[in-house]
Amino acid sequence: MAVKPVLVMAPIRGVTDAVYRDAWARSFGGFARAVAPFIQLRQGQPLRPGELRQVSPGNNSSLITVPQVLTHHALTFAAALRELHAAGHTEVNWNLGCPYPMVAKRGRGAGLLPHTDRLDAILAQVLADAPVRLSVKLRLGYRDPDEVLAVLAVLNRYPLTEVILHPRTATQMYGGDVDLARAAQALAVCRHPFIYNGDITSLEGFNERRRQLPGVAAWMVGRGALAWPFLPALLQGEVLPSAETRRQRLREFHDRLVAGYAEWLSGPRHRLDKLKEQWGYLALAFADPRQALTRIQRSDTLNAYEDAVAWAFDQALRSDPTDGTAQRR
Repeated sequence: MAVKPVLVMAPIRGVTDAVYRDAWARSFGGFARAVAPFIQLRQGQPLRPGELRQVSPGNNSSLITVPQVLTHHALTFAAALRELHAAGHTEVNWNLGCPYPMVAKRGRGAGLLPHTDRLDAILAQVLADAPVRLSVKLRLGYRDPDEVLAVLAVLNRYPLTEVILHPRTATQMYGGDVDLARAAQALAVCRHPFIYNGDITSLEGFNERRRQLPGVAAWMVGRGALAWPFLPALLQGEVLPSAETRRQRLREFHDRLVAGYAEWLSGPRHRLDKLKEQWGYLALAFADPRQALTRIQRSDTLNAYEDAVAWAFDQALRSDPTDGTAQRR
């Protein structure tokens, strides 16, 4: 009997928050754990209550969630690890992969990758007495895809729980193809459990990734699953449910988002804005996502939103997860 792959939910900023993760786990399943969107640490300042609430184990009981931090300051990093440990966490992920210029050009996220001496110094200081385990999420490099080998030479010297690689450079953002040849090189030299992340959008493509990258410990899936929520179950060998069952589960998922944001957010405008944001992905589960999204985005009250949602769920669903509408992650 084939071993089912271990799947990890990717952190998608603004989307995969605590409400989303709980609703997903209860409606679709398929993920063994999640990495939360990064907390951008502020030098010399503690974590905000809202940041701790998002990753609190008590608020993530449906899906094991690892907090992720973004920083290039060792003392602030170490202090955050202590705070997260006090909040009940045993593992934290360090973001070395964020490609956005406002982050990377300031030497954080993927902007740290060319500076291996600094990486080494931060890890040495932070892990000297860290109360939690540390994993790392990174890209091939900032501009140069060969930077990953020098970075891994540093990471190999430290007791990390895992290394998650998205095989693009930061300057590529999400454009072009993932570099599977360099991913294979990284896998060969990495001494830690290796997690692959990038462009997993169909069963066929996933099986090809598994063939090309034997030895991967787990697979991080992001936008492919958000655009097609039944994809993780397919990757694990389950049969695609009937159209009616898919519609019911999508509606169940949506209604859990509505209930969750009613509890987490104050005021109808905040809730409406958040729900409309989530439809950027949810609409992709429908055969005509543009029409569904347009109706949702035009609603300016919760009552109008509910009418638009009712209309959308009467429309045909997307049936083929390989049709190219999934975005990259």
